[in-house]
Amino acid sequence: MKQILLIILACAAMISFNACSDSDYTDRYPDPSKTSNVSCEKLMTGIFQAGNTYTLSSYYRYFTFETQQIGKFAQTMGFTNEKGMYLGMGESYNNDRWKNFYNVLTQYRLLEYTYNNLPEDEKSDYEVFVLLSTIYLYDHLQQIVDLWGNVPFSEAGYLAITGDVANSYPSYETAESIYETMLDELQNINTKLASMTNLSTLTSTYLTTQDYINGGDLSLWRKYANSLRLRMALRVSENGSLTSKGKSVINEILSDPSTYPVIENNNENTIIQTAGYGIDFKVLDEIREGFESWAGQCNRASATMVTNLTGDPRLDIIYDKNGSGQYIGMNTTETEAEQTINFNKGDYYSAVDTATFSRNEEMPGVIMTAAEVDFIKAEAFQKGYASGDAKAAFEAGVKHSIELYYEINATATYRTPTTAPSNTEIAAFAASKWDAYPSKEIAIGTQKWLHFSLLQMVQAWSDIRRTGIPALFFQVDNATADCPNVPDRLRYPTDEKNSNPIKYAEVQANDTYYNKLFWAK
Repeated sequence: MKQILLIILACAAMISFNACSDSDYTDRYPDPSKTSNVSCEKLMTGIFQAGNTYTLSSYYRYFTFETQQIGKFAQTMGFTNEKGMYLGMGESYNNDRWKNFYNVLTQYRLLEYTYNNLPEDEKSDYEVFVLLSTIYLYDHLQQIVDLWGNVPFSEAGYLAITGDVANSYPSYETAESIYETMLDELQNINTKLASMTNLSTLTSTYLTTQDYINGGDLSLWRKYANSLRLRMALRVSENGSLTSKGKSVINEILSDPSTYPVIENNNENTIIQTAGYGIDFKVLDEIREGFESWAGQCNRASATMVTNLTGDPRLDIIYDKNGSGQYIGMNTTETEAEQTINFNKGDYYSAVDTATFSRNEEMPGVIMTAAEVDFIKAEAFQKGYASGDAKAAFEAGVKHSIELYYEINATATYRTPTTAPSNTEIAAFAASKWDAYPSKEIAIGTQKWLHFSLLQMVQAWSDIRRTGIPALFFQVDNATADCPNVPDRLRYPTDEKNSNPIKYAEVQANDTYYNKLFWAK
C-alpha cells in the first residue's frame, strides 16, 4: 500500500491525476487536478473518469483482467485446459485493478475534503456531487470486496490530503462491515436525492454538464442507487452474518417502489454510452485488437454458454457460427491436446459476435440493467423475501435481456445488424423458459448468468459463487500447486503485501485462493 500511496502523494503534489486523452472529453471536462479551481462538480467527473478503465468496455478491463480470468471462472468465455489456467494474465494485472480502485478512492477523498471545507451556505449547491460519486464508488467497492474480501477502506485514500506518510497505512476492514455500511448509506443517499426537488440553477447546470453517466437526471441516479442496494442485499441474503439484514432490505425496497424506485426498463439502464452526452468513448481499435489478436485466444465461445443459449434469440448475436455454420464452444471436459487440435483448425470454435462485440465501436459500459433487477425480483419473490409474481419478473428479465443485446447489436457498423425478434416472439420465448428448467431457482440463476455473459463477467462470477448456479465443470490443474482449481477469491497483490506489511500481516493467514467470501455458498 505504501507504494500506491506514495504514487498518489506524488500525483497530488504535482496536482496531476489520470486524464482522458480524448480532446472532446478534456475540453468539456477539464481535469480537476490540473486546474487551480478544484470544484466538486469537476471532481465528480474526475472520479467517474478514473474508474473508466473498469467500467467501459476497455482493452485493459477485458483482456488483462476479465476474459482470461473472471470469464473463465464464470465460464462465460471459452478457454484451454492448460497449466496455470486459473491464474489469469498474471499478478501484475490484478495489481492494476487494485490500484485503479484506490486511485478512484483517492479522488473521492479529495471531493469529500473539498466539500467539507466549503462555506456552510454553499454546501447545499454541491452535496449532490458527493452523493452521486458515492453511488459510483460503492459500485466499484462492492466489486473489489467481492474479488478480494476484506480490504482497506475507511482509513484509505487520505495521503494526498494529509501528506502524513507515517500514519497512512490503512487497516483492513471486514467484507461484512463494508457491505453493511454500503447498504445503510445507499438508503440515506436515496432519501437525500428524493428531497432534492428544487435544485439551484447553478447546480442544475453543473449536473447536466458534468454527469456523463445519467446526464444529471436524479431520478435515474435514485434508481441506480436502489438497484445497486438491491443487488448487494441479495448477495448477502443466503449466507453469513448479514442474511437477516439482506432479506429485510430486499423486502423494504420491493414493498415500497414509490420510496425506493428501481430500474424498470432498458431506457433507465445505467450504461455509459460511447457517445452519450456529447462524449466520445468509442472503443473499436482496442476491442478489436484484443478479441482478434493472439490467434483469437480471448474470443472463443464457451460450450456451456452455447448449450444454454441453444434455441435462444441471443445466440445469434452473442456468437458467430464457426466455419461449418455451427455454434461450437470450447468444452471444459476436453483435454488440452483435444482443444489444441480443434483450436488449430482456425474456424472450429465459434467466436464472439463481430457485430455485437469484437468490431462494435459503440460497445457501451454496462453498469446496472433492468434485466438484472428483474431477476433479483424473481429470486426474491420465489424465495419469499418479498411479495410478488416470480414468473412475471423472470419473464420480464428474459425480455429485457434479449432487447438489450439486440439494442447493442443494432449499433453495429461492421456488418448489417441482425433483425430483432418481435415482441410476441420474445414474450413467447420468455414464457417457455420458466418451465424449461428442473427448478425455478435454476431457471432464474441460469438466465441471470446468460444475461451477464460478456458484459458483466465480475457479476456473473459473484452470482455463481453465491448460488452455485449454473453448475459448472472444471478440470483440476495438477501442474499448478497453489491454484489447481477455480479460486474462491483473488489473492492480495504483491505491491499491497510488500508496501503495507504490518496491516497485511493481520489478514495474511486468510490470504489464500480458497478462502470463501462470507456470502458465498
